[in-house]
Amino acid sequence: MKKTLLYKCVIFIQLFFISCLSFPINGIADTSANNKHSIAIIPFEIISQEDITYIQSGILQMLYSRLVWKDHVSLVKKDAVLNIVHSINTKDKNLIIKELAHETGANYVLTGSITSFANAFSIDTKIYDIKNQKYMTFSEQSKIIDDIISKLNMIAARINKKVFNRKTIDWEKLAKKEKEKTLQWQRQNPEKLMPVIPKGLQEEKTPIWKFWQFL
Repeated sequence: MKKTLLYKCVIFIQLFFISCLSFPINGIADTSANNKHSIAIIPFEIISQEDITYIQSGILQMLYSRLVWKDHVSLVKKDAVLNIVHSINTKDKNLIIKELAHETGANYVLTGSITSFANAFSIDTKIYDIKNQKYMTFSEQSKIIDDIISKLNMIAARINKKVFNRKTIDWEKLAKKEKEKTLQWQRQNPEKLMPVIPKGLQEEKTPIWKFWQFL
């Protein structure tokens, strides 16, 4: 019991400082008209036998702070998203996404879930490109609840780079770490390395996007 309470306190403190540093007093979204893109974030689904719903609000605050990009990307305010989602008389997630985008004018909708299993956590997100009718998936695994925030930071960094071509400090750290892992794997498994085809001779591949089924 004491250990669970300590976990909650640690995460609450982390999220408190993130929100203090990242949000204006009168709101949690940058809705400047100069922004080229806007994102609506649907509250994450929590799948767990344990009560960890206390991190749900903190997840939203953290993502808002990481994805807002002045004059480029704004986020629909949390209260506006909740009001619209609660007013839609359906449980069909695809229809909710479509209606939310229509009502808010957002050209991206982000959904996600955190699943607890075998004393570990799976963090799964999708960001829907409304105009082009596609989505990308981003996932991470966390062994302990304390690491969920740092894993979400990694997901936000990937979204910023892959979707908006924005290189953040978190992305630079992540790219460096992944490069080091690749080099280490190559040193340990030289027999598995394949000859590199010159770039000009490589076959072009379509991006790793998936098309929606409901449009």
